[in-house]
Amino acid sequence: MAGLISFLLAFLGFAYLCAAMPKHQREIFGEKLTIQISTRMKRVGWILITIFLIWTMFLFRWDFGLVIACGVATLCTINVILILTLKPKGLQFLHWSYTFGRKTNKSEAG
Repeated sequence: MAGLISFLLAFLGFAYLCAAMPKHQREIFGEKLTIQISTRMKRVGWILITIFLIWTMFLFRWDFGLVIACGVATLCTINVILILTLKPKGLQFLHWSYTFGRKTNKSEAG
């Protein structure tokens, strides 16, 4: 269970950092998001990665925790890169208000 929490924290952190970049925003959302949303995504990404590092060091002490954190971070970045390469729309859940707003706008227009 602790490994799953570590993986999810790291995965979401790296996914938010990638989604904060304008190039990836166009791939994921189809358009560039505002500066405020990008900044918020960067902050959330760094906060999740910090929590991930503290979590692993708390569970496995600082020496072994850093080794585990490096391994989990590597696996998570590989997964985020593969998702961005193969199916970037799969990360649209990162900005729930954007996707929710798009659905309501489409239903109102139609």
